[in-house]
Amino acid sequence: MGLFTRSKTRTSRKPTRRERRAAERTAQAEARLRDTEKKIHEIASEVRSDLRRSA
Repeated sequence: MGLFTRSKTRTSRKPTRRERRAAERTAQAEARLRDTEKKIHEIASEVRSDLRRSA
C-alpha cells in the first residue's frame, strides 16, 4: 500500500536550521519536564514521610 513509506531523498538530506532549532527546543523542554517530574516526586516523598511521622 505504501502510505507510511518515506522517499529516499527525504531521509538522506541534512536537517534545516528550523528543524535543528525545533529539535533543540524539544530537547530543552524534555529536560525541564524531567526536572519538574523529579521535583514532584521528591515533594511527594517528603509529604508521604511527613504523613507517616504525624500519624
